[in-house]
Amino acid sequence: MNRPQITVIILAVLAAGVPTVARAAGAPGQSGEVTTALPEPPPGGIVFDLKYRGLDTPDDPLSYHSFWGWGGYGDGNDPFVRAVKSQVKECTVVFNGSLPRAKWSVVELKDKMPVAFYFDLDADGKLSANEKFLPVASSNPAARDSYTFITSDFLIRTADNREVPFRVMLVGDASRAEEVSYMWSPCCILEGQTSLGGEPMRLLLYSQGFPGTFTWFGRSSFMLVPASKKLEGFLPRNTLSSLIYHDRTFYRLKVYGSHEKGKTVRVVLEKDTTPTGDMAVDVAGKDPLKTRLAQTTILGARDTSIEFDLAGVPPALPIGQYKLGSTDVTYGLQSDEQWRLRVNEGPAFDIQAGQTSRIKLGEPALSIRAIAEQDRYKSDVKERSTYAKGTAIYLTPQIKGKAGEVYMRFSRKNAGSENMTDIKPHLTIVDPGGKQIASADLEYG
Repeated sequence: MNRPQITVIILAVLAAGVPTVARAAGAPGQSGEVTTALPEPPPGGIVFDLKYRGLDTPDDPLSYHSFWGWGGYGDGNDPFVRAVKSQVKECTVVFNGSLPRAKWSVVELKDKMPVAFYFDLDADGKLSANEKFLPVASSNPAARDSYTFITSDFLIRTADNREVPFRVMLVGDASRAEEVSYMWSPCCILEGQTSLGGEPMRLLLYSQGFPGTFTWFGRSSFMLVPASKKLEGFLPRNTLSSLIYHDRTFYRLKVYGSHEKGKTVRVVLEKDTTPTGDMAVDVAGKDPLKTRLAQTTILGARDTSIEFDLAGVPPALPIGQYKLGSTDVTYGLQSDEQWRLRVNEGPAFDIQAGQTSRIKLGEPALSIRAIAEQDRYKSDVKERSTYAKGTAIYLTPQIKGKAGEVYMRFSRKNAGSENMTDIKPHLTIVDPGGKQIASADLEYG
């Protein structure tokens, strides 16, 4: 059976009836809700007073499970690296570009395997006795090829020039025999407890990377869990937002204070009492389609401090201006469970009191951007339609819909099963005479 050419891909994907063919985050504290004072909460306000805590083991259920890496770099003639190398024979240099006061660290090796980690805690370029860290054991058998090091607390300077405590973890992956690769993770949280809805609840804040702040709306993340819940396995977190949805209730979230040494961060939740309206998502097709919203991320269209997730039928939303983030919609001709699509960068919409805002998706169109492969990481590169023979070309296909939404994935329900199978786009490239030059299925990712 012959493969369809790329212009036929969308026909195959959307046979159920759809016709043929990231938001800027504010800097820490820019939301206007973060202040240094700790005012008295308003009547009915729920107050969490949060304290800083460093994590001590890689098995802690509150660990980030997120890692950052910067690849290989020279040591830049760094004084701390020189100080360590004067005492350590076999070692490798590791780099963290997000720690401007301590970018360079050293891992001591024995028989090419990590045995110690040296980190410049006080950023003075000298090696002190408390700046050597031994591996921290993991109880996870799957981590037998990993070497984990956790620093003690050190001070990090934030964008608003405050010095706050922080802690990092370095993990060396030795599963590849020829080389150990290193990744970094924050290893500290803010936590506090109070009663919410008559139940003791824990609030935990997480940093996004290494800026030293846990209260960056749209970037930091949080968990709000019953204090009695046993924390184990992977624990999902939500993006920190000035408007959150918890237990079928919307709350306005405000942050006060700082986690500088000996200080407190106060988070105040207030039930949102503004009027509400509804939203609904429709998918346009050649024939009428049954549509259901499976999950979506709602962003503030103007207020970048708003970002929250909803699953299933959305609740009535507080009035305001929003836009769709990552969204999954199921649809079909016979039922709303035959197909699934995922979009990003969805359209803006207004929620007005007592009304339903209908968001119309669909009518996707395919476009392909072609640039020289050597220019793929340049921000100002211009697309061209012709290149010299032998030039390596980097192709970027994109499918956008009628509302400007970007389609990321199409899936079809398997017969007799609840599972979905991703539809693989097929690419065919032909020369001006119609002769096939290349042909391949494209993978997601």
